[in-house]
Amino acid sequence: MIIDDDPLMVRLLGLMLQRQGDFDIASESRPQVALEHLPELVGTADAVVLDINMPGADGMEFFRHLAAMGYSGCVALFSGEAPAVLESTLQLARSHGLHVAGALCKPPRVDELQQLVRACSHGTAPVRQPAAAWLPDEAELRRAIAAGEIVCAYQPKVALASGLLAGVEALARWRHPQRGLVSPGSFIPLAEASGAIGELTRSVFEQAFAQLAAWRAQGLQLSMSVNASAHDLCDLQFAEFVSDCAQRHRVLPEWVVVEVTESGLGGDPRLLVEVMSRLRLRRFALSIDDFGNGYSTLSKLRDVVFDEIKIDHGFTHAAHESLRHEAIFDTSVALGTRLGMRVVAEGVEDRLDWEFCRNHGVELAQGYFIGRPIDGAELPAWRERWLQRLGEQKLALGA
Repeated sequence: MIIDDDPLMVRLLGLMLQRQGDFDIASESRPQVALEHLPELVGTADAVVLDINMPGADGMEFFRHLAAMGYSGCVALFSGEAPAVLESTLQLARSHGLHVAGALCKPPRVDELQQLVRACSHGTAPVRQPAAAWLPDEAELRRAIAAGEIVCAYQPKVALASGLLAGVEALARWRHPQRGLVSPGSFIPLAEASGAIGELTRSVFEQAFAQLAAWRAQGLQLSMSVNASAHDLCDLQFAEFVSDCAQRHRVLPEWVVVEVTESGLGGDPRLLVEVMSRLRLRRFALSIDDFGNGYSTLSKLRDVVFDEIKIDHGFTHAAHESLRHEAIFDTSVALGTRLGMRVVAEGVEDRLDWEFCRNHGVELAQGYFIGRPIDGAELPAWRERWLQRLGEQKLALGA
């Protein structure tokens, strides 16, 4: 479906698309009519190509309506605006949860159109959350922690050069007796606000270390990343707990990476530095998670020796489409490399992200293209399937 107020551009783009494949193409050159009849127009469309600057109803208004109707197909922007405007508009569309395949400048070029068609054909639509998400109360959360309902899922991290499994990140899930597996967005904010996050973190560390010890006993030589909150890092006993927990499960500190979200670095600076320094003195590695999303990181990079930097998924996925994102990405990689840190890219969602990260000096990657979070018992089988993919899709260097 092409929505553009310029009939000539609609016709030109339609003809060019027909040369790229067996497409059924529809169009609407009256923006207000398109907006009023949007559900009927795009209800069966696999992709919508949308001009962002139209009289009466601009692209931003269409984003809101497409998101509200739960449109899950591809959205591609079509515009004669400056590249910087186009990039910011792409990000706005993605913030609505739309599956944005990319953008075309007017007049369209054949190579750009071919790339867009491939992105629409191979992309993955985002997982949508229900509009009215369930939220627990504090008493229910504390009961769940005590009852062992907070469990771990593990997302693989792989080396981009070899493609081999290097480690996993432990992620909290709530195995609710009535609601099934609940994502952390439904309970982590409550845990932090209520003060229950300390109990939750300790439960996750205990489970994660037990699982790591079991994998190591099976011959899986990998590391384990576990998240710590700002509350944990302001607890003077936290480093002692992590050390004791590792000893109980016979886990070596060198196998463990404690991940600190960048937003969590905004607490009491003296306490943060003290607790993180104690973790490092005990030989646990430290990682800055979601790098690029906070404001206080540079001073912490000055005061604490981190071992790893994780570039936030918002700067990884589709970074090849944006000069601004590519510049931020490259600066993050260069900073991490200059400081002797491993560089990990989160949000590797497709083959283009994979190639981009590998070509831009990233060491490790994680994301849905590689694997979703899984139960610990599933990891050996996942590893075998991944090794098969490496060969079939020629993902590793030299393959």
